[in-house]
Amino acid sequence: MPRHRLVATILLLAGAAVVAPHGLVVDVGAQTAPAPTGGSSATATPMASAVQPRFTQSWTQRINPAQAVSTSSPVLVDNGGDPFVVAAEVGGNLRAYDLDTGVAKPGWGSVNTGFPFNRAPLSSDGSNVYIPVAQDGHTRYPRYLKFDSAGRRVWDSNPTTNLQGAGFMISGVSLARIGGAWQGFAGSSSMQVHSINTATGAQNWGFLNADSTMATPALADLYGIGTPQVVFSSDTTSSGVPGDRNGGILRILTADGKQVCSAIQFANGDTYKYSGYNNSTPAVAQVDGRPVIAFGSTGPVQTGAGANQVLGYDSACRMLWASPPLAGRVDTAVSFADLTGGGRPSALVVVGIPDGEFTYPRVYAIDAATGAIQRDSGTSLRSYGALIAYTNGSSITTADVDNDGGQDLFVPSREGAFVVLDGSTFQVITTISTNMAVQNSPIVTATPTGVRVTIAGYNGLGSQISSYVSNTGSLGQRGWHHFGSNPQLTGVMGTVSGPQRDLLEGQTLAAGRSLTHAGATLTMQTDGNLVARAPGGAIRWASGTNVPGSRMVLGVDGNVEVWSSANARLWQSGVGLGGVERLVLDADGSFRVTSGFWGPGRQLSQYTTIWVSNGPQPIVDGLWYGQVLPAGRALFSADRSHELLMQTDGNLVLYRRRDSRVVWTSGTSHPSGRAEVAFGQFGEMIIRVPGGPVLRDFGTGFKGADRLTVRNDGRLTVTSPFGATLWESTAPPPAAPVK
Repeated sequence: MPRHRLVATILLLAGAAVVAPHGLVVDVGAQTAPAPTGGSSATATPMASAVQPRFTQSWTQRINPAQAVSTSSPVLVDNGGDPFVVAAEVGGNLRAYDLDTGVAKPGWGSVNTGFPFNRAPLSSDGSNVYIPVAQDGHTRYPRYLKFDSAGRRVWDSNPTTNLQGAGFMISGVSLARIGGAWQGFAGSSSMQVHSINTATGAQNWGFLNADSTMATPALADLYGIGTPQVVFSSDTTSSGVPGDRNGGILRILTADGKQVCSAIQFANGDTYKYSGYNNSTPAVAQVDGRPVIAFGSTGPVQTGAGANQVLGYDSACRMLWASPPLAGRVDTAVSFADLTGGGRPSALVVVGIPDGEFTYPRVYAIDAATGAIQRDSGTSLRSYGALIAYTNGSSITTADVDNDGGQDLFVPSREGAFVVLDGSTFQVITTISTNMAVQNSPIVTATPTGVRVTIAGYNGLGSQISSYVSNTGSLGQRGWHHFGSNPQLTGVMGTVSGPQRDLLEGQTLAAGRSLTHAGATLTMQTDGNLVARAPGGAIRWASGTNVPGSRMVLGVDGNVEVWSSANARLWQSGVGLGGVERLVLDADGSFRVTSGFWGPGRQLSQYTTIWVSNGPQPIVDGLWYGQVLPAGRALFSADRSHELLMQTDGNLVLYRRRDSRVVWTSGTSHPSGRAEVAFGQFGEMIIRVPGGPVLRDFGTGFKGADRLTVRNDGRLTVTSPFGATLWESTAPPPAAPVK
């Protein structure tokens, strides 16, 4: 088998499209879920089969005799078809070894991150290795490092980090190739999610969260249109406001850092109050034709202190299901795999069960469509307990070890016995004699005769990495390598068929493609006409354009446009804001554009309709926190008597529409033609040039400002969520006499 085929398990974004290994699009059929299988209190024994799977050690290397490998999962680097693995240990060392032979790679013999607590998973774009190192302050840009294939440091994102005062980093860098360039996304304990320019290490953007973000973001094209979104979960701490409680938050962001939606899971009890909720990395799979986001969380059902459920959400942050409470806290990342070979994925998770001085693994398979528990290992793995913790790095990886068509499970367990479970029965197929304690995810790749499992861990002699090969088996279908092969899910979680009902800003509906919902369609016809049809085929709306090969584009400001293949704009709605814009097809065949913003408390995205295909156009009389009024766009008072226009000359002007009289002006100007009105990160209403200067600050920062309103009396007001007026324009001049 050629060496380049050994790394076909790496799942990456190519160009702007989500692709899986070998070009496979993850698509699961509506197969009947297997019947639930309960756990047994007896110790499991290896199952009988015609060919008993076994793993033998291929090679082993001691990384550092004095330090341990804990939660930092190793990573596979393609290296142009000459693959190697890289592992990190808590002393700061990074070491690289040839995947086949274990021979140390030149240049990596003395690589050190300079920080003595490497706990985050490693990630790779196929040629380079990325590792989060440390935070720097409350909301400042943390320290990430990039190394090339020869072990040379390419950049340090923030070399001024004070290592002595830095916090821990356990969120990995997720990578996607967007618009021809790699982008990185990572959380931190500095309360932000960051987008990383992988060429320079500079921050593209930072999203201020409610608390520490320790889960690795998942990247997935949730709408099946060719552009990934950033999905992550995080902690939230009570702010002291009545009704506010500890818990966790799920968020979906666009690749340019705009929040699409969010959902809060409040927590009851204080057991985990200061130790963080929602540390479980989300995973995405397609189930019954729709995306499902699964992760461990506090959930809506509480037993004791909570934190013991797996939740399923859709692409609009709506909860689809919540599993029954599990026997332990869910910190590990959820994995998706087809356990029976029937084409339908299950969500897999492992929790740690305290048992005297040891902790043993308990494994659950959860129906990805309903949240029901399909299988539960119960106490059957009690004899595999050890002095380890099942942290967010201890995810389950899979392959078809016994060649039965279903995925089998690799479960971190006690020193000397890394356990492999049959996916159909949860019986122990075999164990891998590692002589290591393992608290992270292994790397699973193909060999000519079976599979290779490369594992990093530690024992009394220090940190170690070892590789084992099986005498039978294959990667199989719809397992770890298809849903997110890099350890700790640092990459794309899966592809989703599309397009579906929605388009996000910046996305395109190409010629011949359609949005569909409840029998209604919106089609960019090959003859160049954009047509919306009700169920049954009756035309509800049409753009009237007729240039073959045209495409529909939803601009970043929400303006719906039809463009020819020669890049001529043929039609536009002419309406848009700069929030999170979304086009939504409704069941009657009409469609609308909404603009998202943060409501009171700045936790949940809310939406206002700014344009509709059928019926009277909505009145947009204000700007919410999270939205932008771009150049050339206007707001109107509720009675349409006044218009607030962000002019292309940089001046924000309020007009009385009856006589076109200027009521108020900002007195600003800029030749770029791109000035806009926006709320800054701390509520400051400003007129700015994107990437350029602030032309005017209205002094509302740090006061909770979240709403600009154009009033019927010709005044502008900026208010807080509680109705307090924080800024008001001057009184309008007297109205001209009516003639």
